[in-house]
Amino acid sequence: MIAQVTSGADTQLNEVDQYFLDPKESARRDVLDFWSISETRYPTLHRITKDVLAVQASSVPVESAFSGSDRYITVLRNQLEPEAIQAMLCLNSWTDAFEAMVAMMIDDDE
Repeated sequence: MIAQVTSGADTQLNEVDQYFLDPKESARRDVLDFWSISETRYPTLHRITKDVLAVQASSVPVESAFSGSDRYITVLRNQLEPEAIQAMLCLNSWTDAFEAMVAMMIDDDE
């Protein structure tokens, strides 16, 4: 059951609840079309979706994505499990992305 709206946080929660309670759209419908006509019904979700859909797919070849592995696989660390190497590469990538995002947020505030 959806609670009554009493604050901004409740509005967002109810917006998400409403989205999940509404009948599902056809899978053949264009996602951009759906969100453009749903802006008034789900304003917060619409803004989030615009941010997510604006992210372009990467065309970086796999070898470029893992080019930093030589920093992790050295003579002293040549016994690392593949999962450990993958975790280090992902963490490094996520750290770079987070730092770039923080820098953009700081630039927006100035």
